[in-house]
Amino acid sequence: MGYQDIIKKVKDEERNDLSVKLTDVLLEAKGGAAVPSSVAKAILYKWKGDELSSDEGLKYLLKGAMKADEERSKTILDEMGLGVDR
Repeated sequence: MGYQDIIKKVKDEERNDLSVKLTDVLLEAKGGAAVPSSVAKAILYKWKGDELSSDEGLKYLLKGAMKADEERSKTILDEMGLGVDR
């Protein structure tokens, strides 16, 4: 399942919660160095514009979180009922 497919499944009222959880993954991950600088910059740009809950913001957060800690990211998506295959 691609990032866009996952984002389409996120309910409007859950977008902020998902963005906070994925941000936590990024900030707490030991594998943070695995996040490409282009993705990190895009996340910072979206954060600056208060757009982390937008489609594009969630896409970059998902990309970054999956690189930093794939297992924890998948657990969060599973807990939110977003159907990520393991």
